[in-house]
Amino acid sequence: MIHLIDGTAGQRLPVKPEKWAACNGCGLCCSEEPCGVARQFIPDHPEEGPCLALEWEADRFWCGMVRRPSHYMRLPNDWADWALGGMIAEALGAGRGCDADF
Repeated sequence: MIHLIDGTAGQRLPVKPEKWAACNGCGLCCSEEPCGVARQFIPDHPEEGPCLALEWEADRFWCGMVRRPSHYMRLPNDWADWALGGMIAEALGAGRGCDADF
């Protein structure tokens, strides 16, 4: 099953890269299921379905928990986004290549 993803306005999405190839922002992994970070830190995040923090910009998907975690965690301000985002990126293995095995 392919989940429909809001925000793309019908644009053609990037094709999933080979496993361990550089991420191209296809969004398939996050559209299939939320990661543990999202389920733990986004209030009321469903266990199944697309991640609520999946963001579409500049013809690719981005992890909103890395870009602006305070927004999704419903924190009162964004002063720590740079630190929290870095820790979340490290925890998710951002920059290590595609690990989606679909």
